[in-house]
Amino acid sequence: MKNYQKFNYTVSKEIKVVSHTTERKCAMLRIAICDDLQDEVDQTRQAAELYFKNVKESITYTSFTKAFSFMDAIEKGAQFDIILLDICMPGLLGTEVAKELRQQDSRAEIIFLTTSNEFAAEAFSVNAADYLLKPFTQEQFKKALDKAMSIIRQRNSAKLVFRLVGGGVRVEPLENILYLESNSHILTVHLADGSTFETRRPIADIKADLERIVPNQFQSPLKGYLVNLAHVHIIRPESIEIQDTQIPLGKRRYREFQELYFDFMFKS
Repeated sequence: MKNYQKFNYTVSKEIKVVSHTTERKCAMLRIAICDDLQDEVDQTRQAAELYFKNVKESITYTSFTKAFSFMDAIEKGAQFDIILLDICMPGLLGTEVAKELRQQDSRAEIIFLTTSNEFAAEAFSVNAADYLLKPFTQEQFKKALDKAMSIIRQRNSAKLVFRLVGGGVRVEPLENILYLESNSHILTVHLADGSTFETRRPIADIKADLERIVPNQFQSPLKGYLVNLAHVHIIRPESIEIQDTQIPLGKRRYREFQELYFDFMFKS
């Protein structure tokens, strides 16, 4: 078992966020509920069961009343698609649990359930799908799960067709694309596995197609670049970082780009 410690968060001009990597697609939807109060676990499960009552997905629920037990399960290989996570738990805050999950490249959609709004900034830093204050209504819970399910379905299905330089076509899942870089009439597509390929389509045309498929997910930090916000790791005043690659950020675009990122992550 790892030693977990309380993390301190400070405000600075460098915004560190969390990138994603590919995780296997599963046949059923796996939901974890982690709350130190059994009554809260039961109420959350009832709300989830009501939400999924009329959907086609096969659902499995796994409940935890200790944050350390949840992390033990993760270390032993447990995987979840949605995590309904309390924050104020003895020994280990839910935000610390979420940070550890992201460091392990978990792509689970996390919905925080808490009695306090003081942890909202930490929720941003771990790409939480939503942040609900207890007691929440079924309608509020539904909106949070709608968002998480939309992200999961979009991630599993969104693809784009590219005509390759030299001939041929390539169908690429959008989750694999880190960023696109235009040089003269050639557009280089950079992928999560480190590989690239080239197409001759104008970057403006690609941007238009992407907006139709995944609105607001691909943004331009500087002329000639499109970046996948789901893979952004760090935002600095002069650049953004995706998988250790520095991509220039246009002058006076820092604040605007932050807003685009947070709008995408929390309002899409």
